[in-house]
Amino acid sequence: MPTDSADEYTTLDGSQILELIRPEREGSENLSLARATVEPGASTLRHRHAGAEEIYYVLRGDGALEIGGAVERVGPGDARLIPPGVEHRITAVGPGSLVILCACSPPYEHDDTEITEPMQA
Repeated sequence: MPTDSADEYTTLDGSQILELIRPEREGSENLSLARATVEPGASTLRHRHAGAEEIYYVLRGDGALEIGGAVERVGPGDARLIPPGVEHRITAVGPGSLVILCACSPPYEHDDTEITEPMQA
């Protein structure tokens, strides 16, 4: 799908999302795919998905990925699985934006996202 016809928005965790594959548009039954951008020095809010598992694949930038309390550095070419129900967040730690692909199965839904930390004022 050309990205000019995809939906772009800020998701509940605070990342900029460009949806690439959605069931409503492309007819996928069990999967969604989005490109997420986190600006330098910014983090997504800690959150979890009750039913969806996610795969993060880093396209560009450097990040600190926290999954279930364990933090590790990630960079271009790194992929990580985030199981359903596990709290996670990612922080852009390099000088540029962190850009990742996020695959969700079942497809991402706001209702499946629980923010687990207070929002900043």
